[in-house]
Amino acid sequence: MPRGKHVKLIIGVDGECSVDAVNFIGPACQIATGEILAALGGQVINQRDKPEARFRERTSEGERERTR
Repeated sequence: MPRGKHVKLIIGVDGECSVDAVNFIGPACQIATGEILAALGGQVINQRDKPEARFRERTSEGERERTR
């Protein structure tokens, strides 16, 4: 079972799809799933943001220094 960041895609026998970004923090989940959703085409019927989508991913000290 994958423990890191991954995208879970479930396609039902009726053609209905479910896309779930697991272990992502912040807007990275929307980036990870965006291309998959575009490739699948069709209409997004239901979209829910997980609580993790509101958090910001922590940056390392080196990354913070470069942004100054």
